[in-house]
Amino acid sequence: MEQFNSDRISAEDVAIADNNAQWLGIPMGHLMECAGYSIAIELVDRYNLKEADKVAIFCGTGNNGGDGFVVARHLSAFNVNAIVFLLGVPEKIRTKESKFNWDIISRYLDVTIETVVVRDSTEIADNSVAMNKCKDVKLFVDGLLGTGVKGKIREPISSAIDLINNLNKKFKIPVVSIDLPSGLNPNNGEVLDKAVKSDLIIALHRIKKGLSEDNEYIGEIIIKSIGIPHEASLFVGKGDLLPTLKVRKIDNHKGQFGRMLVIGGSKNYSGAPAYTSLTGINFGCDLVITYVPQVIGDVIRKYSPNMIVRSSPGDWLNINAFDEIQGLIDWANSIIIGPGLGEQKETEELLVKLVEYIVKGKKDLVLDADALKLIKNHLDLIKGQSVILTPHEGELNIMTGIELPPYDRIEERGNIIYNLAKDLDLTLLIKGPYDYITDGKKLKVNKTGCPEMSIGGTGDVLAGLCGCFLTTENEAFQSACSAAFFNGFLGEYVRKNVGSRFTAMDMIDNINQAILDLLNQ
Repeated sequence: MEQFNSDRISAEDVAIADNNAQWLGIPMGHLMECAGYSIAIELVDRYNLKEADKVAIFCGTGNNGGDGFVVARHLSAFNVNAIVFLLGVPEKIRTKESKFNWDIISRYLDVTIETVVVRDSTEIADNSVAMNKCKDVKLFVDGLLGTGVKGKIREPISSAIDLINNLNKKFKIPVVSIDLPSGLNPNNGEVLDKAVKSDLIIALHRIKKGLSEDNEYIGEIIIKSIGIPHEASLFVGKGDLLPTLKVRKIDNHKGQFGRMLVIGGSKNYSGAPAYTSLTGINFGCDLVITYVPQVIGDVIRKYSPNMIVRSSPGDWLNINAFDEIQGLIDWANSIIIGPGLGEQKETEELLVKLVEYIVKGKKDLVLDADALKLIKNHLDLIKGQSVILTPHEGELNIMTGIELPPYDRIEERGNIIYNLAKDLDLTLLIKGPYDYITDGKKLKVNKTGCPEMSIGGTGDVLAGLCGCFLTTENEAFQSACSAAFFNGFLGEYVRKNVGSRFTAMDMIDNINQAILDLLNQ
């Protein structure tokens, strides 16, 4: 199914897939090994490399260079010689996997592999020296830069790109780029400074979005698997979460790292909006304001001195609260409506007015719990907006009349949810043993969590996490994926460290420790 996978992939999705593969238990070193082996086999077959032929491999200090080191090692198995140029010092090689492979080829494989460390541009600018090194080369391999290229190319890589292009032009030696030509933007194909002109691109895992064969820097493009399984794209993982865990800038002041507004509560429910707000507070949002009916205002204030509570007279929120809430919406970065809200007709009238105002102001919105039931007759208001809906399958049935197949029938269930999100043009997070997240363009499934989370309040925590990721400037789909993944991971963490009989407050109290544990894994 298209929504579960794609032939072309962005640089950001590459990083997510790599990290998710590791989350699934596949070490980065295994992926690098598969990449290097696949490339080496292609080079031997395509260019008819024979014993004692020589290949020049230009490597940077990142994982793209690490792939190049592995290529050289596998070429050695065919007795094909390689000269590996490292553009930068070995001490600056950025990952342990790349360093591991550099140590092998530079220390032990000195019969078939010659390594040359290029510390600065002066060591490669003398074309006569480089030409002498490469005079018998049958092939150039470009492993200088990967998908993280930005702006002007730094030395000595800039001079290396010039050298490759000059030698290719003068001697017609084919140039093969690992994944993409160094210097080319992987997402749009632009070259802001300079780039290697490649005869062949060996794209790893998927073709990058910016690669097109009508680009002057690109010849033929082929794809090679590096062992990233389908599940790394299908299931939400650590790779999805990492880019959304934003950090404060050094010059941030209070209010710049997220202002969240929670609207909910009724005479019957005080805990739900409190859980959602406390999630935002403990996650690290700068400011969280909770708006509830007056009947529970003082109760919620007693949950924590960190709570900022505004209230309106009555047992349920109604249209009389609109003017005050309107000002808070202007203040907030993200708004969550629904926890404990109740289903009164007067509350529905307020909800419609609030949603109209939020949509007009282009604010990020999460609709949860009772708000999902109240919005069912007004879905046209939220079509095409930055909105996350968080129903379980029962609430989805109330909203839309749709009955879903069992949670583990992924393709069947996923198709129904995907098509609904596509029709509504918003983000759905369908809660369950597996969470389904889709914006009608992509679909992911989250498997974190545990049966012990089937207690009151965990959905309110999830809604709060959606708001947290939105308010720290993430897109709705990214926010929903991260919220679902981390909410489940948080439950697993609490079960392990607190015990199987835990509460939503236990989850909220352990947010910071769970994040640290996840980052250290």
